[in-house]
Amino acid sequence: MKMFSTLAMAAALGMTMVAGAAFADVVDERVKGFKAHGDNLKAVKAAVDSGNASAAVEPAKAMVVFAKSIPSRFPEGSGTGDTRALPAIWSDWAGFEKAAADHLAAVQKLEAVAEAGDAAALGEQLKATGATCGACHKAYRAEK
Repeated sequence: MKMFSTLAMAAALGMTMVAGAAFADVVDERVKGFKAHGDNLKAVKAAVDSGNASAAVEPAKAMVVFAKSIPSRFPEGSGTGDTRALPAIWSDWAGFEKAAADHLAAVQKLEAVAEAGDAAALGEQLKATGATCGACHKAYRAEK
């Protein structure tokens, strides 16, 4: 019986280590994804600053793709390790999903405005998009 208990404990520990490693991968991919998302936002800003709205099309498209994936990048249990994700993400999942949906809508509009080629409108939509970033960060991301 003692041998069975030891084996069961070892198996549980092993599964915990595997789950921890899997969540570490999730967090690492999430961090990399948000870094690229931020880089794309900077590229859109550079397009706005240069008055070349067409230069914002590709980064805006990439932002839409990433924004669609945001909720799936926060599976239950992935709030530990090297992450600034606050527990509020999971305790207020509906609010988090709404914030992600608001951001997705903003980046979809950013893409449409970039494709239309209107640099002034692109600048305004960039501000609106940034506001959705800030709203989510304020509620769901810890400060450095």
